[in-house]
Formats: sequence, C-alpha cells, structure tokens
Amino acid sequence: MAGPDPRARIDALFEQALELPASARPAFLDEVAAGEPALRKELDLLLALATSESPLLDDGAPWRHVFHAGPASAAGRNASLGDEDAVHEEEADASGREIGAWRLLRRLGVGGMGTVYLAERSGDGFRQLGALKRLRLDAGSDEFLRRFAQERQILASLNHPGIARLLDGGRDPEGGPFLVMEYVEGEALDRHCDGARLDVERRLALFANVCDAVAHAHRHLIVHRDIKPSNIVVTADGEVKLLDFGIAKVLGAGDAPGAPRTRTMARLFTPEYAAPEQVTGQSATTTTDVYQLGLLLYELLCGRRAQAPRLDSALALERSICHDTPLRPSQALGDDAGIADARRGTPAALRRQLRGDLDTIVLKALRKSPDRRYESVDALVRDLARWRQRKPIHARPERILYRSGKFIRRHPVGVAASASLVAMLVAYAVTVTHQASVIARERDRAQSEATKARQVQALVLQLFEGADPERSGGAQMSARELLDRGWAGIESELGAQPDVRAELLDTVGEAYRQLGLYERAGPLFDDGLAATRPLADAHPLLLARALRSRGRLLSDEGHYEQADAALHDALARYRAAEGETGAEVATTLSDLGQARFRASDLTAAERHHRDALAMRRRLFGEEHVDVASSLDHLGTVLRHQGDYAGAEPLLSQALALRRRLLPAPHPHLARSLSNLAVTRVNLGEYDSAEALYREARLSMARARGERHPSVAMVMNNLAMLMQAQRRFEEAEGLLRESLAIRREALGERHPEVAMNLNDLGLALAESGDPDAAATYYRQALAAYPDDHPWRAATVFNLGMLEEKRDRFAAAEVLYREALAAQRADYGEDHERVGIDLNRIGIVLHRQGRLDEAEARMRQALAIFRKRLPEGQPRLALVLVPLGELLLDQGKASEALPLLEEAWQVRQAAFGDTDARTVEAAAALRRARALIRG
Repeated sequence: MAGPDPRARIDALFEQALELPASARPAFLDEVAAGEPALRKELDLLLALATSESPLLDDGAPWRHVFHAGPASAAGRNASLGDEDAVHEEEADASGREIGAWRLLRRLGVGGMGTVYLAERSGDGFRQLGALKRLRLDAGSDEFLRRFAQERQILASLNHPGIARLLDGGRDPEGGPFLVMEYVEGEALDRHCDGARLDVERRLALFANVCDAVAHAHRHLIVHRDIKPSNIVVTADGEVKLLDFGIAKVLGAGDAPGAPRTRTMARLFTPEYAAPEQVTGQSATTTTDVYQLGLLLYELLCGRRAQAPRLDSALALERSICHDTPLRPSQALGDDAGIADARRGTPAALRRQLRGDLDTIVLKALRKSPDRRYESVDALVRDLARWRQRKPIHARPERILYRSGKFIRRHPVGVAASASLVAMLVAYAVTVTHQASVIARERDRAQSEATKARQVQALVLQLFEGADPERSGGAQMSARELLDRGWAGIESELGAQPDVRAELLDTVGEAYRQLGLYERAGPLFDDGLAATRPLADAHPLLLARALRSRGRLLSDEGHYEQADAALHDALARYRAAEGETGAEVATTLSDLGQARFRASDLTAAERHHRDALAMRRRLFGEEHVDVASSLDHLGTVLRHQGDYAGAEPLLSQALALRRRLLPAPHPHLARSLSNLAVTRVNLGEYDSAEALYREARLSMARARGERHPSVAMVMNNLAMLMQAQRRFEEAEGLLRESLAIRREALGERHPEVAMNLNDLGLALAESGDPDAAATYYRQALAAYPDDHPWRAATVFNLGMLEEKRDRFAAAEVLYREALAAQRADYGEDHERVGIDLNRIGIVLHRQGRLDEAEARMRQALAIFRKRLPEGQPRLALVLVPLGELLLDQGKASEALPLLEEAWQVRQAAFGDTDARTVEAAAALRRARALIRG
C-alpha cells in the first residue's frame, strides 16, 4: 500500500501558516519543521511566492503557441509558475529560410518555448501550407526537449477531423527540433460565435464537436490541459479544430488511483482557464479537461469568464481558482444587452434559458474537486443532449451537506462557537416541543395525522404553485429548476400517504405539461393513474382527475383517440360525483372539446364547447376566466369551420375578459391575442392582426419561455400573415425558428411539426424556390399520421408545385385527392373545399376542358360568397380565374363584373402596385377591350 502523499502535509502546513499574522509565522515554522530543513525550506519558498509580487504571472511572461490565422488578440496565453527560464529575448525572424522540405513564409507567433511560422511545402503539382514550430535553442533544456518530443508523439497518435493534424517533424540544420502542424484558417471559437450571433442551440452544437475531439484524445490516453477559446478554431466551413497540444499529458500508470504523485514547480497553464489541480500541482486527469470544457461552456453561454484571477500573486491565483465558486451563468450574464444580442435574445430571455438545467450542468463541470465533476467528457455531452431533448439531466446541484463540510473545515473555530449557540436553541426547542406533545398526545390522534397530511400537501402545493404558469403567469425556468430539484426528495417522503402522493404526482405532472415538458409529465401522470386506481372507492375524484390529466397530455402529444377515451372516462366519474352541471364536469367537457378540435372533429368540438360555455355561465356568471376560456375555444372552432363573422365577436369578448381578469404575461391572454389575430387575417384586417400577433408573441414568451411550443404556434401564425403580405424573408425566418422549437418539444412525428414543415414549404414555394418547397412538403407528409385531416393541405400544396411546372394533369390528380379528404373532414361547403374546387377548375382550364372548369369554379365561388364577407380580398382568388375563363369562352359581359369586383377588393387591400392588384387590373382591361370590340 502506498504511503501518505508528502505533499498533503506540506499543503496543510502551508495553509495553516497563511492563516497566521506574518509576525507569528517564523515561530510556527520553527515548531512544525524542527529537524526537517528541507520541509522548512519549501515552506519558506511557498510563503515567499504567496505573499510577494510575481513577475512570472505577468501577462507578458508566457510562452505562446499560435497555429491558426486570426487576430493576434484572439490567441490565449500560457503562464509558467516558478520557471525562471520561461521568458527569453525574442529570436531573429527566420522567414525565408528552408527547413527540411518547408520554406518559412512569415512568422505567426513567438513564445518562450519557440516560434511558429507559416510554412510552405511544394512538389510535383501540389502546394501545402503548414504551421511550423521551432524550439528555441536556448530553451532546449531536457524538460523542454522531452515535452516537445511528447507533443510530436501525441499529435502523431491522433486522427480526428476536429484535431489539427501533424504533417511533419524533424531537426533543422542547427540541430533544433521542429514540427509542422496543419495550418487552420479561421476564427477563435468565442469570436466566431459572437460575430455570427449564434444562439444557444448552435453554440451547444459547436461545443459538442469540441467535446468529441477532446473525447477522442482521452480515448488515446491524452489530456489536453489547455482548452480555451483561442485553442479552438472555427473554419469558414463551420468546422471546429482543436489546436495546441504543447502542454498535453500522456496518461500512464502513474495516474492510476493510489499511485505516487509527482509535482514540479514548472506548472504550465493559462490562469483564466486553469483547473484547481493545475494550480496546486496535483496530477491532471481527464476531469481536468472536463473542468476546462466547463469554463469554455460558461463563456459561450453567458459571455463572461467563470474565473478571472488577479495576476498579482500566487496566493490570489490559487484562492480564485481553487476556492471561489463562480456565479451561475444565468446570474453572471446580468443585464448586458450586447451579450444577449450576440446570442439572438434579450437579457431576460437568455437568463430564463440558462437558468435551471444549463446552470446545473455547467457548475457540475466546474466543481473544484475532480471526483465531483462529470466522470467523462461523454457524460457532459450526454447531459447537454438530454437538456436539448427536454429530458431530465443527470447532474444535480452541489449538496448542502458537502458544501457545509467544506465550510466547516475552513472555519472550525467560528463554526464551533455557532454550533454551541445552535445547540442551546435546539435544546430549548426540544423541551418546549416535548411539553406541548405531552399535553396534546391523547387528543384525537387520528385527526392530528389527517391534519398533518393536509398541511404537508398544502405546503408542497404552495411550493409548486409558482411552477404552473396557468396560475402564476410566469417564470418558466425558475419553475423548471424548482420542479427538477424538489420533486425527487418530496416524493420519497410521501410513501406512507398514497392519496397525498397521488395528488402531488398530478400537480407536478400538470406543471411540467404547462411548461411543454411532455416527456417529464408523462411518467408522473402514469404513476399517478396507477396510484389512484386502488384508491378509487375512497377517493373517486382523484381517479377522475388523474384520467383527465392523462387525457390532456395525450391530446397535447397528438394521440387524439386515446385522449378522447381517457377524458370520457373522467367525465363519467365527475358526473357521478358532482351531477350534470359541476365545475369539474364543465372543465372536462372543455378538454374533450379541445381534443376533438385537434382531431378535426369540429362538430363534436363545437358541441362540447357550447355545453361547457353554457354550464360555466350558469355557475360563474359572465366575469370569469373559465367563461373566457370557453368563449375562446368556441370562437376558434367556428373560425376553423369558416364562420369568421361568427367567430370574431366570441374571440373579441374572450380577449376583453382576459385582459380584465388575468395578469399581462399570462399564456391564456397570449392565446386569445393569437386566436383573434388569425380571425382578423381571415377577415382581411391585416394591420390589426399583426399588432395582435406581436403582442401575443411577447406575452407568450414571457409566460412560457422562449422555447415553448405555444410560442412556436404564435410565430407560425405570424409567419402566415407575413407570407400573405409577401414578406417572404421574415416569414421564412419565423417558420424555421418555430420549427426548431416544435421539434425540440414534440419530436419529429407530430401534427404540429408536420404543419410547420408544410407552412415552411409554402413560404419557399411562393418566394420562388419550388425544389426546397417540395422537400419540406414530403417531410410534412412523412410526419403526419396517414389519416390526419391536416395532411390534405400538404397534398394540395404539392399539386400547386406541379401546376407551376405546367404539369396540369399531375396537379389535377393531387387536387382531387385533397378535395376528397377535405370534403370528408369538413363537409361540402367549407372554404377549404372551395379552394380545392377552384384549383381543379384552373388546371382544367389549362388543359382546355373549359366547361368542366367553369362548373368547378362556380361551385367554389358559391362557397366563398357564403363563407366570406363582402369585400374580402380572398374572393378574388376565384373571381380572377373565373373571369379569365369566361373571357376565353367568349363571355366577356359575364366576366366584366367579376373582374371589376376582383380589382376593387385587391386594390383596397393591397394597393395599386401589388402584383395581385396588377393581375386583376390586366384581366379587367382585357375584358373591357373585348367588350369595346
């Protein structure tokens, strides 16, 4: 068995000496180092270094490696503690010399260890650039020569696209060693991310590539030990390259647990990116790189450095890196709008995104003790992937007992005094509590236990109430952090109270559902349902609530038939307990209406919502949030049925109620704004609709967080308005962002993801990129369930592409397929049916089948006139092609009033210069010319 590490004793004595006044240190050293002159000498040296200015920590002292093109200021610096030979006079520029097969073109950088040049090697028909590093002859100590040879050995063993390759090496004519690395042009990672304004998701993607390169080195038993932004370059192609293995270490037997440690006064590192073990001279392992990756991730996320030690003394450096816990990234960000803008957000939005899991992941990587960090780079990457997939992460915040223990060991005297006072208070509290318990012990023990259970329940429900934005209108990330941190411990304490546990499972699951974290909500609802079934006789409403919660989640996830079954079961149980008109009955009817609406069963959805609205009005009167909810749901159903005139007053009333009854950043208020905006678009009131959408987006983001599916819904709808106004670039940006959010939250095969893909394809098609549009349409069809009613719209859009390519017969087939599905889903006189009939008429016209075309277009016009108010600009979608068809049939007098109406509605809506108005005007001129003869 290995003996105790002698360095541990030296470190302990050194720390004790530092705590003493300077005048008392000599006597202390005389005592503890009596008879050990070597120990006394080392302690004297350490104290001298710790308490004096150290030129070896000055920023001008380091040796420096540059392997990439970019601003000189982007390159990092390496400090050498205690090595007085690390600083040298700058050698003469050797540019123009030949070294081996390489010609030195220009100097890239100079450091204490050597110089790096841009070099060129040419041969038969090829030219290659490299970064050639020469070791300074006056730096050629045995240690530097060994390290230089090790760097070459390390680079030769690594073969990874994310690591700059070794090209050559050898001795120059003077006998000095050199090596040649792949020359990488690009920017340092931090500069690239800020310059390109990469959001958090894209920064994490680049960071994952860096981690992959580091993990590759670890698999080859190599620790980099100098990971920092300037040693990571992003090329013009967006690839990351890890550079500079100059102070890397090959792991060997000496790094096994229990093996003797070696320590040298030549400690090579960059202070701002050093791990604690590098400062204290302990052995570096793969967790050293994990720590430095944590520092890198911290800076990428919040734009601040986790540790910025004062470079005035070794003591200040060691305390800063080894003891000072960094702020959470979400705290360190502050209100710096520039940093937030570089990440495509606002300070408040970025703080919400970082708060919670990302804070926890970063701080676990940055724990001072290596054995408390992530055990590997892969483990760090897996947790980041789980965060991106909205799954529970494995990291947990630093436990209070661990941190308390560290504090006690640092401050034993103060803690002992405080502990004595606490002990007195505890003794007094125990005495009083005992006396009270004796008095009350025999008084209704059963009632006491029940009261205890209710108190625990009330306390925890209050704790989690802030996590439910439906109640608080707020703080997604703080709620998420609270849920993640608190639930495991609470759940373990409630095993003996199954009814309380069941209710908490439902409450916490509902909070996760409201946050859009469906994968976390599902297991809780499943456990809650399983826990309530045995309690059904004693607690029937618990089972009804569990069934309803599971049904809501199934509806959110797109499993509409399963949702319908669960909600009907819940409805029957509520009716059995409450009667036909209870508040919970009304709520469950509303949930059923939402599930049927999402399944496009609009008739059933309307019935459920009308029943819920009538019931809630009887129960609560007009001024109630539940009444507003029913008005909003019913108005939305009517809008989807094409009854825009009937939908608008219901949605306006719902919005007015919610403005009076709810706080401004509330998701229900945001939803009302969005739903009314959609209807205003349908009615042609574009300016009003855009204002509503923009308010809705801001409100929903404040209530739910920037990456919530409800925010994506508002963005998608706003994009459709942008598209109608021919603002294609804005529409495409919104659709791509909303698609990314939905994929994160809902996965690849979800109706809302498919709808988003379809809408993105539509925007690209109208902006002139049919090939890209076709790709997104096909992705949408693959994402939709085969029988989903929204699928027909994508089939129709593929028909539009075929029509634009003049493949009219193929377009007709697709239009007819869409028409059959739309009729089955929406009935004979829905606006969508009218749109399909109109397009079929247009392609029949193009094929010369004029009579068939006229019949289809007149059917379409009849539907449009029934569904749309007079003067609605979408009427022109039928009026113009029908008028042109009549002109081709020689019926100019019939065409003229249709084309005049078309021009008038478009001119009023879009102005004279819009392409749609110009199209109608041209057709009208043609009609007038034909009539004049």
